[in-house]
Amino acid sequence: MEQKIVIAFILCAIFVALPFAVSYAENHVGSQSVELPSTTTSNPTNGVYYVGFAMSHEGDDVLYVVPAQAYVEKPGALVTVNVTVKFKHAQPCPYSDWRITVENPKNVEVVNETKTELKDSYTAFKWYTVKVLGNGSLDIVYHYGSGCPYGTEERVTIKFYIGTPNENVLNQSASSPEEVLNTTSLNVTGTVKAVNLALRAVVVENYTIEIRGRWTGPNNESLTWRDMLVLLKPGERVTILASEEDGSLRADVIVINGKTYRKG
Repeated sequence: MEQKIVIAFILCAIFVALPFAVSYAENHVGSQSVELPSTTTSNPTNGVYYVGFAMSHEGDDVLYVVPAQAYVEKPGALVTVNVTVKFKHAQPCPYSDWRITVENPKNVEVVNETKTELKDSYTAFKWYTVKVLGNGSLDIVYHYGSGCPYGTEERVTIKFYIGTPNENVLNQSASSPEEVLNTTSLNVTGTVKAVNLALRAVVVENYTIEIRGRWTGPNNESLTWRDMLVLLKPGERVTILASEEDGSLRADVIVINGKTYRKG
């Protein structure tokens, strides 16, 4: 019993001392593991409340940033921003000039940044240190490589505040980013039952699949989600490779009459 108590205290000390501890999420689309920074609890770290996470997945790759919001006690405080990009295709790729940048700083100043590091062939990681001058914001942007057909950019806006968050805001930190990025691939082949422009979704057999972002056609033509929904005719047979994200199915690849359309 005493040994169990000692172990429990050691584990507790580790979690308290490492608010930015990295956790692992398994991406079932491929077999690669994904290293992600974790969100924090409702307790402040060095006077900073880190709340929630932000994510963008308009193209094939995923941009994931911790925190989504940060609260500091007074101007001049430093906040650490963790940035992860999860690639759908292994690196190196033919579009190798991709990059991570910060844009549109408002009442904040980036005082330090690490080099972008590849943790594995599917995961890039970077840290920024941000000085908060007042209530403000900062865009974190992942730019796809020049000519990449799978996307243009992924962008999130991180908010910074002077003060203490209320209980409702703190509850946001209880969400799990690993669940969002822990996606499962599903191959659906069947007849289109319905197309819903309002929901930006198509029903194939018994599956409702969302269509998001921009798409590339078989002749490298650029298409919108609306264009794709117009191509999907009720009664026609299609194949859709979809990923389960946050409880919804989102299309990644659509095959219509033998022609392949890819998201991004």
